[in-house]
Amino acid sequence: MANPLLTRPFLLLCSQFLAVSTIVAIFFPLQEYLTSLGMPAASAGFILGADALAALIVQPFITPLITARTARRWLLAGSLILAAALIMEGACSSELAFTLARLLQGAGFICVVAAIMPLFVLCIPREMSGRAFGWISLVRLVPYAVVPLLFDLFQIAPAALGGVIRWSALLALLAGALLWLLPRFPQEQEPASGTSFAGIKNSLADRSLLLLFAATVLLYAGYAATFFYLKGFGRAAGLANSGLFFTVATVMMMLVRLFGGSLFDRFDKRRMNMVFLVLSAAGTGLILAAANVTILLALAVLCGIGWGVVMPLLNALIFDLSQPETRGLNQNLGLLMLQCGFFLGPLAGGWLLPQGGYPLLFGAAAGALLLAAGLVLLVRKQNV
Repeated sequence: MANPLLTRPFLLLCSQFLAVSTIVAIFFPLQEYLTSLGMPAASAGFILGADALAALIVQPFITPLITARTARRWLLAGSLILAAALIMEGACSSELAFTLARLLQGAGFICVVAAIMPLFVLCIPREMSGRAFGWISLVRLVPYAVVPLLFDLFQIAPAALGGVIRWSALLALLAGALLWLLPRFPQEQEPASGTSFAGIKNSLADRSLLLLFAATVLLYAGYAATFFYLKGFGRAAGLANSGLFFTVATVMMMLVRLFGGSLFDRFDKRRMNMVFLVLSAAGTGLILAAANVTILLALAVLCGIGWGVVMPLLNALIFDLSQPETRGLNQNLGLLMLQCGFFLGPLAGGWLLPQGGYPLLFGAAAGALLLAAGLVLLVRKQNV
Protein backbone atom coordinates (compact mmCIF):
# COMPACT_ATOMS: atom_id res chain seq x y z
CA MET A 1 0.00 0.00 0.00
CA ALA A 2 1.34 3.48 -0.95
CA ASN A 3 2.44 5.78 1.82
CA PRO A 4 -0.01 8.62 2.51
CA LEU A 5 1.00 12.09 1.32
CA LEU A 6 -1.37 14.50 3.10
CA THR A 7 -0.07 13.88 6.61
CA ARG A 8 -0.11 16.36 9.49
CA PRO A 9 3.60 17.29 9.07
CA PHE A 10 3.16 17.80 5.31
CA LEU A 11 0.12 20.06 5.84
CA LEU A 12 1.86 22.09 8.57
CA LEU A 13 4.89 22.62 6.33
CA CYS A 14 2.51 23.69 3.56
CA SER A 15 1.00 26.23 5.98
CA GLN A 16 4.42 27.70 6.73
CA PHE A 17 5.17 27.85 3.02
CA LEU A 18 1.82 29.57 2.43
CA ALA A 19 2.64 32.26 5.00
CA VAL A 20 5.95 33.27 3.41
CA SER A 21 4.56 32.95 -0.13
CA THR A 22 1.82 35.42 0.79
CA ILE A 23 4.51 37.90 1.80
CA VAL A 24 6.10 37.66 -1.66
CA ALA A 25 2.74 38.10 -3.41
CA ILE A 26 2.04 41.29 -1.44
CA PHE A 27 4.82 42.95 -3.47
CA PHE A 28 2.77 42.57 -6.69
CA PRO A 29 2.37 46.39 -7.10
CA LEU A 30 5.94 47.16 -5.97
CA GLN A 31 6.98 48.72 -9.30
CA GLU A 32 4.18 51.27 -9.04
CA TYR A 33 4.96 51.90 -5.37
CA LEU A 34 8.62 52.61 -6.15
CA THR A 35 7.57 54.92 -8.99
CA SER A 36 5.30 56.79 -6.56
CA LEU A 37 8.36 57.28 -4.34
CA GLY A 38 10.15 58.92 -7.28
CA MET A 39 12.61 56.13 -8.06
CA PRO A 40 13.83 55.77 -11.70
CA ALA A 41 13.05 52.65 -13.78
CA ALA A 42 16.61 51.28 -13.65
CA SER A 43 16.75 51.53 -9.84
CA ALA A 44 13.26 50.05 -9.53
CA GLY A 45 14.28 47.08 -11.69
CA PHE A 46 17.21 46.34 -9.38
CA ILE A 47 15.12 46.75 -6.22
CA LEU A 48 12.43 44.41 -7.62
CA GLY A 49 15.02 41.67 -7.90
CA ALA A 50 17.13 42.58 -4.86
CA ASP A 51 15.48 40.02 -2.58
CA ALA A 52 16.27 37.29 -5.10
CA LEU A 53 19.85 38.59 -5.38
CA ALA A 54 20.27 38.27 -1.61
CA ALA A 55 18.96 34.72 -1.80
CA LEU A 56 21.45 33.97 -4.58
CA ILE A 57 24.31 35.20 -2.43
CA VAL A 58 23.19 33.62 0.85
CA GLN A 59 21.83 30.24 -0.24
CA PRO A 60 25.06 28.64 -1.55
CA PHE A 61 26.61 29.23 1.87
CA ILE A 62 23.69 28.07 4.01
CA THR A 63 22.60 25.05 1.93
CA PRO A 64 25.42 22.78 3.20
CA LEU A 65 24.55 23.79 6.76
CA ILE A 66 20.82 23.08 6.60
CA THR A 67 19.92 19.45 7.27
CA ALA A 68 16.93 17.76 8.88
CA ARG A 69 18.82 18.13 12.18
CA THR A 70 19.36 21.92 11.90
CA ALA A 71 16.35 22.97 9.80
CA ARG A 72 14.16 24.17 12.70
CA ARG A 73 16.80 26.60 13.95
CA TRP A 74 17.29 28.08 10.49
CA LEU A 75 13.54 28.40 9.95
CA LEU A 76 13.03 30.26 13.22
CA ALA A 77 16.00 32.60 12.62
CA GLY A 78 14.86 33.27 9.06
CA SER A 79 11.33 34.16 10.13
CA LEU A 80 12.65 36.73 12.62
CA ILE A 81 14.98 38.27 10.03
CA LEU A 82 12.14 38.39 7.51
CA ALA A 83 9.79 40.11 9.96
CA ALA A 84 12.41 42.75 10.80
CA ALA A 85 13.08 43.41 7.10
CA LEU A 86 9.38 43.90 6.34
CA ILE A 87 8.98 46.43 9.14
CA MET A 88 12.00 48.32 7.75
CA GLU A 89 10.67 48.26 4.16
CA GLY A 90 7.33 49.62 5.24
CA ALA A 91 9.06 52.67 6.67
CA CYS A 92 11.64 53.27 3.88
CA SER A 93 11.39 55.91 1.17
CA SER A 94 14.98 56.27 -0.12
CA GLU A 95 16.59 54.03 -2.76
CA LEU A 96 19.49 52.95 -0.53
CA ALA A 97 17.39 52.15 2.54
CA PHE A 98 14.78 50.27 0.51
CA THR A 99 17.44 48.28 -1.32
CA LEU A 100 19.12 47.26 1.95
CA ALA A 101 15.80 46.27 3.51
CA ARG A 102 14.86 44.28 0.39
CA LEU A 103 18.21 42.46 0.50
CA LEU A 104 17.55 41.59 4.15
CA GLN A 105 14.08 40.38 3.19
CA GLY A 106 15.60 38.04 0.62
CA ALA A 107 18.08 36.66 3.15
CA GLY A 108 15.34 35.96 5.70
CA PHE A 109 13.01 34.45 3.12
CA ILE A 110 15.61 32.05 1.76
CA CYS A 111 16.53 30.90 5.28
CA VAL A 112 12.89 29.99 5.90
CA VAL A 113 12.24 28.23 2.59
CA ALA A 114 15.62 26.47 2.47
CA ALA A 115 14.89 25.13 5.97
CA ILE A 116 11.44 23.89 4.94
CA MET A 117 12.75 21.85 1.98
CA PRO A 118 14.76 19.18 3.89
CA LEU A 119 11.69 18.64 6.08
CA PHE A 120 9.37 18.45 3.08
CA VAL A 121 11.34 15.66 1.40
CA LEU A 122 10.98 13.52 4.54
CA CYS A 123 7.20 13.55 3.94
CA ILE A 124 7.24 12.59 0.25
CA PRO A 125 7.01 8.98 -0.98
CA ARG A 126 8.96 8.62 -4.25
CA GLU A 127 5.95 7.22 -6.11
CA MET A 128 4.06 10.44 -5.26
CA SER A 129 6.72 13.01 -6.20
CA GLY A 130 4.64 14.60 -8.98
CA ARG A 131 1.58 14.94 -6.75
CA ALA A 132 3.63 16.19 -3.80
CA PHE A 133 5.29 18.99 -5.74
CA GLY A 134 1.95 19.74 -7.35
CA TRP A 135 0.54 20.36 -3.85
CA ILE A 136 3.58 22.36 -2.74
CA SER A 137 3.46 24.61 -5.79
CA LEU A 138 -0.33 24.89 -5.42
CA VAL A 139 0.16 26.27 -1.91
CA ARG A 140 2.71 28.73 -3.26
CA LEU A 141 0.21 29.91 -5.87
CA VAL A 142 -2.80 30.63 -3.67
CA PRO A 143 -1.52 34.11 -2.64
CA TYR A 144 -0.76 35.02 -6.28
CA ALA A 145 -4.41 34.38 -7.12
CA VAL A 146 -5.85 36.18 -4.11
CA VAL A 147 -3.53 39.14 -3.41
CA PRO A 148 -3.67 40.94 -6.81
CA LEU A 149 -7.44 40.53 -6.81
CA LEU A 150 -7.68 42.05 -3.31
CA PHE A 151 -5.55 45.02 -4.37
CA ASP A 152 -7.95 45.67 -7.27
CA LEU A 153 -11.08 44.93 -5.22
CA PHE A 154 -10.21 47.23 -2.34
CA GLN A 155 -8.57 49.77 -4.68
CA ILE A 156 -5.43 49.90 -2.57
CA ALA A 157 -3.38 52.82 -3.86
CA PRO A 158 0.35 52.29 -4.56
CA ALA A 159 1.18 54.80 -1.82
CA ALA A 160 -0.56 52.56 0.75
CA LEU A 161 1.73 49.59 0.10
CA GLY A 162 4.12 50.60 2.90
CA GLY A 163 1.50 49.94 5.57
CA VAL A 164 0.55 46.60 4.01
CA ILE A 165 4.21 45.55 4.02
CA ARG A 166 4.60 46.41 7.71
CA TRP A 167 1.56 44.32 8.71
CA SER A 168 2.82 41.38 6.64
CA ALA A 169 5.58 40.93 9.25
CA LEU A 170 2.95 39.02 11.26
CA LEU A 171 2.93 36.32 8.58
CA ALA A 172 6.69 35.87 8.95
CA LEU A 173 6.26 35.42 12.70
CA LEU A 174 3.44 32.93 12.08
CA ALA A 175 5.76 30.77 9.95
CA GLY A 176 8.16 30.53 12.88
CA ALA A 177 5.43 29.96 15.47
CA LEU A 178 4.03 26.95 13.60
CA LEU A 179 7.24 25.07 14.38
CA TRP A 180 5.85 24.32 17.83
CA LEU A 181 3.03 22.30 16.24
CA LEU A 182 5.28 20.37 13.85
CA PRO A 183 6.03 16.81 15.06
CA ARG A 184 9.68 15.79 15.11
CA PHE A 185 10.96 13.40 12.45
CA PRO A 186 13.26 10.50 13.44
CA GLN A 187 15.85 11.86 10.97
CA GLU A 188 16.17 15.04 13.07
CA GLN A 189 17.96 12.99 15.73
CA GLU A 190 20.47 11.51 13.29
CA PRO A 191 23.94 13.00 12.71
CA ALA A 192 24.30 15.26 9.66
CA SER A 193 24.54 13.12 6.53
CA GLY A 194 27.46 14.93 4.97
CA THR A 195 25.69 17.60 2.94
CA SER A 196 28.60 19.76 1.84
CA PHE A 197 30.05 21.94 -0.87
CA ALA A 198 31.34 18.70 -2.42
CA GLY A 199 27.73 17.51 -2.63
CA ILE A 200 26.74 20.71 -4.43
CA LYS A 201 29.66 20.26 -6.83
CA ASN A 202 28.63 16.67 -7.55
CA SER A 203 25.04 17.69 -8.28
CA LEU A 204 26.13 20.47 -10.63
CA ALA A 205 28.47 18.02 -12.39
CA ASP A 206 25.51 15.77 -13.23
CA ARG A 207 24.60 16.70 -16.83
CA SER A 208 20.89 15.98 -16.54
CA LEU A 209 20.51 17.84 -13.25
CA LEU A 210 22.48 20.80 -14.59
CA LEU A 211 20.18 21.03 -17.61
CA LEU A 212 17.14 20.99 -15.32
CA PHE A 213 18.65 23.65 -13.06
CA ALA A 214 19.32 25.88 -16.09
CA ALA A 215 15.77 25.31 -17.37
CA THR A 216 14.48 26.34 -13.93
CA VAL A 217 16.39 29.65 -14.14
CA LEU A 218 14.92 30.40 -17.57
CA LEU A 219 11.38 29.41 -16.57
CA TYR A 220 11.29 31.71 -13.56
CA ALA A 221 13.10 34.57 -15.34
CA GLY A 222 10.35 34.57 -17.96
CA TYR A 223 7.64 34.23 -15.33
CA ALA A 224 9.04 36.96 -13.04
CA ALA A 225 9.45 39.45 -15.90
CA THR A 226 5.80 38.89 -16.82
CA PHE A 227 4.66 39.10 -13.19
CA PHE A 228 6.37 42.40 -12.36
CA TYR A 229 5.78 44.22 -15.68
CA LEU A 230 2.30 43.03 -16.66
CA LYS A 231 0.55 45.71 -14.61
CA GLY A 232 2.56 48.48 -16.28
CA PHE A 233 1.87 47.00 -19.73
CA GLY A 234 -1.86 46.91 -18.99
CA ARG A 235 -1.87 50.58 -18.02
CA ALA A 236 0.19 51.58 -21.07
CA ALA A 237 -2.13 49.59 -23.37
CA GLY A 238 -5.26 51.03 -21.76
CA LEU A 239 -6.43 47.65 -20.47
CA ALA A 240 -8.53 48.09 -17.32
CA ASN A 241 -8.17 45.58 -14.47
CA SER A 242 -5.06 43.99 -15.97
CA GLY A 243 -4.29 42.66 -12.47
CA LEU A 244 -6.93 40.02 -13.24
CA PHE A 245 -4.42 38.39 -15.61
CA PHE A 246 -2.47 36.87 -12.74
CA THR A 247 -5.60 36.06 -10.80
CA VAL A 248 -6.96 34.05 -13.75
CA ALA A 249 -3.56 32.53 -14.59
CA THR A 250 -3.02 31.51 -10.99
CA VAL A 251 -6.50 30.01 -10.66
CA MET A 252 -5.77 27.94 -13.77
CA MET A 253 -2.44 26.83 -12.29
CA MET A 254 -4.22 25.83 -9.11
CA LEU A 255 -6.91 23.89 -10.98
CA VAL A 256 -4.29 22.07 -13.05
CA ARG A 257 -2.44 20.99 -9.92
CA LEU A 258 -5.57 20.20 -7.94
CA PHE A 259 -7.29 18.05 -10.55
CA GLY A 260 -4.36 16.98 -12.71
CA GLY A 261 -1.82 16.22 -9.97
CA SER A 262 -2.33 12.46 -10.14
CA LEU A 263 -1.55 12.55 -13.88
CA PHE A 264 1.90 14.05 -13.22
CA ASP A 265 3.17 10.63 -12.13
CA ARG A 266 1.52 8.65 -14.96
CA PHE A 267 3.08 10.25 -18.04
CA ASP A 268 6.59 11.07 -19.26
CA LYS A 269 7.53 14.09 -17.13
CA ARG A 270 10.23 15.15 -19.57
CA ARG A 271 7.87 15.25 -22.55
CA MET A 272 5.15 17.01 -20.57
CA ASN A 273 7.64 19.68 -19.48
CA MET A 274 8.68 20.37 -23.07
CA VAL A 275 5.12 20.61 -24.41
CA PHE A 276 3.85 22.92 -21.68
CA LEU A 277 6.94 25.14 -21.72
CA VAL A 278 6.21 25.79 -25.41
CA LEU A 279 2.57 26.50 -24.50
CA SER A 280 3.71 29.00 -21.82
CA ALA A 281 6.03 30.69 -24.31
CA ALA A 282 3.20 31.10 -26.82
CA GLY A 283 0.90 32.62 -24.21
CA THR A 284 3.60 35.02 -22.98
CA GLY A 285 4.58 36.19 -26.47
CA LEU A 286 0.96 36.79 -27.49
CA ILE A 287 0.32 39.16 -24.54
CA LEU A 288 1.46 41.96 -26.84
CA ALA A 289 -1.43 41.18 -29.20
CA ALA A 290 -4.06 41.63 -26.47
CA ALA A 291 -6.33 44.35 -27.84
CA ASN A 292 -8.79 44.06 -24.96
CA VAL A 293 -9.17 42.50 -21.53
CA THR A 294 -11.03 39.47 -22.92
CA ILE A 295 -8.04 38.49 -25.07
CA LEU A 296 -5.67 39.19 -22.19
CA LEU A 297 -7.63 36.88 -19.88
CA ALA A 298 -7.75 34.16 -22.56
CA LEU A 299 -3.95 34.34 -22.68
CA ALA A 300 -3.93 34.17 -18.87
CA VAL A 301 -5.73 30.81 -19.16
CA LEU A 302 -3.13 29.61 -21.68
CA CYS A 303 -0.18 30.74 -19.55
CA GLY A 304 -1.78 29.37 -16.39
CA ILE A 305 -2.16 25.90 -17.87
CA GLY A 306 1.45 25.91 -19.08
CA TRP A 307 2.97 27.26 -15.86
CA GLY A 308 0.68 25.01 -13.83
CA VAL A 309 2.25 21.90 -15.33
CA VAL A 310 5.91 22.84 -15.74
CA MET A 311 6.64 24.38 -12.34
CA PRO A 312 5.91 21.28 -10.23
CA LEU A 313 7.14 18.87 -12.90
CA LEU A 314 10.60 20.44 -13.08
CA ASN A 315 10.90 19.95 -9.31
CA ALA A 316 9.59 16.39 -9.64
CA LEU A 317 12.17 15.61 -12.35
CA ILE A 318 14.95 16.94 -10.10
CA PHE A 319 13.60 14.79 -7.25
CA ASP A 320 13.40 11.67 -9.44
CA LEU A 321 16.95 12.10 -10.77
CA SER A 322 18.42 12.58 -7.28
CA GLN A 323 19.72 9.93 -4.90
CA PRO A 324 17.68 9.73 -1.65
CA GLU A 325 20.50 11.31 0.38
CA THR A 326 20.77 14.32 -1.99
CA ARG A 327 17.08 15.06 -2.55
CA GLY A 328 16.91 17.82 0.07
CA LEU A 329 20.14 19.36 -1.24
CA ASN A 330 18.98 19.26 -4.87
CA GLN A 331 15.58 20.75 -4.03
CA ASN A 332 17.43 23.63 -2.39
CA LEU A 333 19.62 23.98 -5.48
CA GLY A 334 16.42 24.09 -7.53
CA LEU A 335 15.18 26.82 -5.19
CA LEU A 336 18.46 28.68 -5.75
CA MET A 337 17.84 28.55 -9.51
CA LEU A 338 14.30 29.86 -8.93
CA GLN A 339 15.75 32.82 -7.02
CA CYS A 340 18.25 33.35 -9.83
CA GLY A 341 15.37 33.55 -12.29
CA PHE A 342 13.43 35.95 -10.06
CA PHE A 343 16.51 38.20 -9.94
CA LEU A 344 17.44 38.04 -13.63
CA GLY A 345 13.88 38.44 -14.93
CA PRO A 346 13.11 41.84 -13.33
CA LEU A 347 16.71 43.00 -13.80
CA ALA A 348 16.59 42.22 -17.52
CA GLY A 349 13.14 43.80 -17.69
CA GLY A 350 14.45 47.03 -16.18
CA TRP A 351 17.10 47.16 -18.92
CA LEU A 352 14.94 45.95 -21.85
CA LEU A 353 11.95 48.23 -21.21
CA PRO A 354 13.79 51.51 -21.99
CA GLN A 355 15.56 49.84 -24.95
CA GLY A 356 12.63 48.33 -26.84
CA GLY A 357 9.52 48.75 -24.73
CA TYR A 358 7.11 45.97 -23.85
CA PRO A 359 7.50 44.12 -27.21
CA LEU A 360 11.16 43.47 -26.47
CA LEU A 361 10.46 42.61 -22.82
CA PHE A 362 7.70 40.06 -23.45
CA GLY A 363 9.50 38.70 -26.51
CA ALA A 364 12.55 37.98 -24.36
CA ALA A 365 10.36 36.36 -21.67
CA ALA A 366 8.82 34.04 -24.28
CA GLY A 367 12.28 33.27 -25.67
CA ALA A 368 13.51 32.24 -22.21
CA LEU A 369 10.66 29.72 -21.93
CA LEU A 370 11.41 28.27 -25.38
CA LEU A 371 15.08 27.89 -24.47
CA ALA A 372 14.05 26.10 -21.26
CA ALA A 373 12.05 23.63 -23.37
CA GLY A 374 15.16 22.99 -25.47
CA LEU A 375 17.24 22.25 -22.38
CA VAL A 376 14.69 19.75 -21.05
CA LEU A 377 14.81 18.03 -24.46
CA LEU A 378 18.55 17.45 -23.91
CA VAL A 379 17.98 15.54 -20.64
CA ARG A 380 18.72 11.88 -21.28
CA LYS A 381 15.41 10.05 -21.50
CA GLN A 382 16.74 6.89 -19.84
CA ASN A 383 17.51 8.91 -16.69
CA VAL A 384 13.91 10.01 -16.20
